[in-house]
This record gives sequence, structure tokens and C-alpha cells, in this order.
Amino acid sequence: MQYIPVTPDTPNLRLLGRLDHSRIPVALDWTGSGLECTFRGSDLWAELEAPAFSPIMWMIVLADGAPVCRFPVEPGVRFYPLVLGMEPQNARVITLLKETQCMPDAPEATVLLHSLRLEGALEALPTHDWKIEFVGDSLTSGEGSLAPRGNDEWISLWFSARGNYSWVACDELNAERRILSQSGWGVCWDWEHNPSHTLPAHYEEIAGVLRGPAAESRGCTKPWDFASWQPDVVCIRLGTNDNNGINVKNSLDTDKEVFIRGALAFLRLVRQKNPPAKIVWILPASDCRPELPAEAVRRAKEEGLENLFTFTLPDYHDEDTGARFHPNAAWNQKAGRLLADFLKSEVLNL
Repeated sequence: MQYIPVTPDTPNLRLLGRLDHSRIPVALDWTGSGLECTFRGSDLWAELEAPAFSPIMWMIVLADGAPVCRFPVEPGVRFYPLVLGMEPQNARVITLLKETQCMPDAPEATVLLHSLRLEGALEALPTHDWKIEFVGDSLTSGEGSLAPRGNDEWISLWFSARGNYSWVACDELNAERRILSQSGWGVCWDWEHNPSHTLPAHYEEIAGVLRGPAAESRGCTKPWDFASWQPDVVCIRLGTNDNNGINVKNSLDTDKEVFIRGALAFLRLVRQKNPPAKIVWILPASDCRPELPAEAVRRAKEEGLENLFTFTLPDYHDEDTGARFHPNAAWNQKAGRLLADFLKSEVLNL
């Protein structure tokens, strides 16, 4: 058995997601963060740590994109098997992903990645054709996608980094993915119209939705180095919770222009930080006022911002839902394929 410490500089190891590259052990905060490697051998283990007992952080392991296992990370430090008993002469791409989103109410909760233990070797990393960043809410955190229809539990078990549309789209495009998503949050306020819970306010930080001493100690509030990872495409899927907040306050007349201006400011920020990227606003459902972010995109184009697009996904209905009225895995697969087709034909010109 070999033991390999996990650092941003470990050869033949790709860290996934926004994280503090100066911190060891590596902290996996955002959904979809983790690692990727090409492994030739029989057994591969990862040494993981959950600093907090609750909420439970879930991980998933993929071999050549196929799910192998899904498990919770227990408090303390221990090794978890990723693949066992593989035919040692074969090489496979092994991916370890954090399924659970950031939990702002429990900023001490995360997954720390210490080392790998392996019977075999790490070989040259797989290549990706594109880099795609997703900024969104519970729909991009995959909330409810793995749960049975009608379930109303808000628990970490039902979130999924793989069971959502962004994974499917990136798999179709052979793209490396990064996610910044937070359940209930929006552009200008959250689903209860709380203006403290907005993704744009923390876009320039590593994982700024997490605050307090525990989060600061692992670099969450540090500025993100945009030059270190420049996406080809940024997909924004926000607006649903802003609309819900408007409904809570019955404030469309006063808030319509506030939202449009907030969305426009976010488009400017994303363009400033990612100059070459194509920006796609994935519009909210037809009952969530998609015309508001569409108007922000129109105004941004009028200002001279280029390479901006809007994309409309089909609405989901009762038969398409998992937990808490969120779309299930089947709908997410359909949505991911539709998004991939749109990116291929309209955005990347493939």
C-alpha cells in the first residue's frame, strides 16, 4: 500500500471545486467539490474527516462516471474505500464528490481531505474539453433529486452533486464543473425576502456563504483567485427564490426594477471576473417571472456586454418531483441533456 498526501500540488491528482489552495488538509465546502484521478490498480481509499457531527456530509464515488458507492462522512478521521478488488491491470477515472451543499447555519460542517491509500498507481490525469461554472440555488444543489416523490424532509441525504442537471450537461460535454449554489438564496434576497442571503454578494470569495471562525480558519472568506481557473461558460440559474420572496411580500411593483438592476449588476461582475467566458442565464420556471432575468440580460447586451445568452428549461410537474417539490433525477437528466444540446449548438458552436 502507498500513502499519498492530498495537496493542490499532488501529481496526477485534480482537485475539483473552489477551495483554499494554501490550506492542508483540503476543505471541501461547495457541492461537487472533491478530486479526480486516473487509477490503475486494485484498491483505492481516501482519508476523510468530518469536523462536525451534524449536518451529515455525503460523498459519492464514480468509476468512469458510473456511481460505485455513496456514503456519509463520520466525525473524526478515517479511511473510506473508494474502489476495491478492481482488476489491477485496468485504469479507470475515479471521481470523489461531495454531494452536500454548504450549510451556512452550521459553518463548521465540511469534509476535510487528508490523503489517499492505494494498491496501484495514479497515472496521467484525464483531459477535459471545457470548464463550466454554475451559480444557482437548490435546483443546482440537486435538492430533492434522489428522494421519493412527496417527501418533505429537508435533510442532507436528499442533496446530490451527481443527480442534478449540471452533472449531466458536463458529462455530455466532457467538461470540468464547478458549482456555487445555495438552497433558498437568490440574486437580491432569499425565498423569504431576506437580503442577507444572496449569491452575488459572495461570488468573489472562495466559499463566502459560510461565515464565522470555523469557516474563516479554512479560507472560506478569502478572495477567490479567478485567474487560477477561468471557465469557458458560466451558467447562472437564479431568480426562483427572488420571485418567491416577491410573492411573500406581495411587492412586485416595488421590487421588479430592484431585481432587474441586481441581476444586471451580477452580469457585469461575472463578465469582469471571467472576461472570455460565455454567460448563460438559465431562466426560472414559467410561474417564477422568467421575464425579469431576461430583461436584465437584454439590458446588459444593450450596454455592450457580449456573449450573453438565455436558456429556458421545460417546467417540471408533479410526476417530475422528488423531495420538497424539487425536480427528481429523471427530470434533471432530461434538463441536463437539453442544456448540453443548447451549449453545443448555440454557445460553443460545436
